[in-house]
Amino acid sequence: MTEVGDGYAVLSDGTQVPADVVVWSIGMRASELTRQISAELDHLGRVPVDRHLRALPAVFVAGDTAAAPFDADHTVMQACQHATPLGKVAGYNAAADLLGLPPREFRPGPYVTCLDLGAAGGVFTRGWDRTVMAAGAEGGAIKKWINQVIHPPVDDAEAILAAADQVRIELPFFPRAEEDDAA
Repeated sequence: MTEVGDGYAVLSDGTQVPADVVVWSIGMRASELTRQISAELDHLGRVPVDRHLRALPAVFVAGDTAAAPFDADHTVMQACQHATPLGKVAGYNAAADLLGLPPREFRPGPYVTCLDLGAAGGVFTRGWDRTVMAAGAEGGAIKKWINQVIHPPVDDAEAILAAADQVRIELPFFPRAEEDDAA
């Protein structure tokens, strides 16, 4: 894509495509610094970790650099819904390791996708098959709620530390799947 205009996008070959919304995704890769931790990285350059987010005996990995297990078939996504709890669990486990305390297991919440589509509202999906749970104005409202309640920008050190023990947040705006109850 070389240009986006009012109601269209222009592809690199010059083709003009009508569009109300353009989503451009170029992919993500973890920092090359991950090679200093492990030579065996996943296809996104992330370090494989165990359920405690441990890569090496004294190294815990979190965020976009951690290829943490989600379930038997998936690793977590490089997104705030996983990065925030990854950081909380890895930080806790690093401190617990230093203090000789037992580590916590990382247990991700349900996988969701939430995308703001501007004037078109938004879309909210659940699960690896991305079942649409809400779209349009309702999807936009959910995205806004997530950004304001679950992942608000916080500059207050006391508020950050108070939230550090909140590893998993129940999502009240859709029915829980049976597999979530087993977790």
